[in-house]
Amino acid sequence: MKKIILAAVFITGVSVYGFAGTGNGTETGSVQGTIIDAETKKPLANSTFTAMIKKSSFQKDIITDANGNFKLSNVPVGEHTLIIDKTGYRATRREGVMVKEGLVYKVDFEMIPAEEEIHQPFISPITIHSF
Repeated sequence: MKKIILAAVFITGVSVYGFAGTGNGTETGSVQGTIIDAETKKPLANSTFTAMIKKSSFQKDIITDANGNFKLSNVPVGEHTLIIDKTGYRATRREGVMVKEGLVYKVDFEMIPAEEEIHQPFISPITIHSF
């Protein structure tokens, strides 16, 4: 009887250890922070941004809250280059974003407004000759 109980305890211990060690195959963390306008220093509130990780297929849309805060969940574990992009602003990148399993990496971004290109049609000068 003691051997059966010991075997049951051992098997249960191995099962729990194996489950805890694998993390269900999802090794992810989170990235959160604030996005502000670099010129006005005001938060870019209630805005949608695209977050991408360089050299990875990871891409997600994030939406800032009223204070310009965002949270990006389920980011693969590892060191990444995070790129934040929005129409009307230059894409901004942050190198060395180290995402660890179950932890939150804090990073803030200052978005620089994109310079608008003014397109004016080329008008050739008209030369008037009087005879």
